Amino acid sequence: MSRRKNKSAPWQEDALEAVRNLRAGNVIVHASDTVWGIACDSTNPDAVRKLRMLKNRSEATPILILVAGEGQVEKHFDHVPDAVWDLFKYNDRPTTVVMPGGKGVDDSILAEDGSLGVRLVKDPWVEFVAHGLGRPIASTSANISGTPTPSNFENIDSKIIEGADFVSAHRRNERTSNLSSFIVSFDAAERFKILRD
Repeated sequence: MSRRKNKSAPWQEDALEAVRNLRAGNVIVHASDTVWGIACDSTNPDAVRKLRMLKNRSEATPILILVAGEGQVEKHFDHVPDAVWDLFKYNDRPTTVVMPGGKGVDDSILAEDGSLGVRLVKDPWVEFVAHGLGRPIASTSANISGTPTPSNFENIDSKIIEGADFVSAHRRNERTSNLSSFIVSFDAAERFKILRD
């Protein structure tokens, strides 16, 4: 009987290395379903501090999480309105939802009111990494705070690249960037407000 060769995605080894780095408390630079990002384990306070230092981001500024499944969304919020599931399912572009009652992550990534931003990713590389880590990924755009978001890998500040513990090779050669995510916030009464269209 012949053995079938395992056909893994061409980016799988790169994604596995990202998972190893995140589990070790490191900060990575990666392509996402939106723009290039800086990321770390959202439950590791030391990794979150390192991410903030690399980006020069204030402690007062919240950081969103990337998750790969509905179960991770439910695990990290006290309540998820039905409308959130509709947004994730039917919106034709990546959607970040800010909701009250964020939990199970480093407290420093929450907003002052305890809310947390979450994006249910549909990018295979990011999904693989989020599943591999088994925890949400804290993520922010790969730029120094106050500077423009880079349009592609080549435009990322060298300080970000040199300061990261791992820089993904996946999609480095793409010359165009995806759009930033659509952002909507919900309050405790399930009223919503569009923060970025």
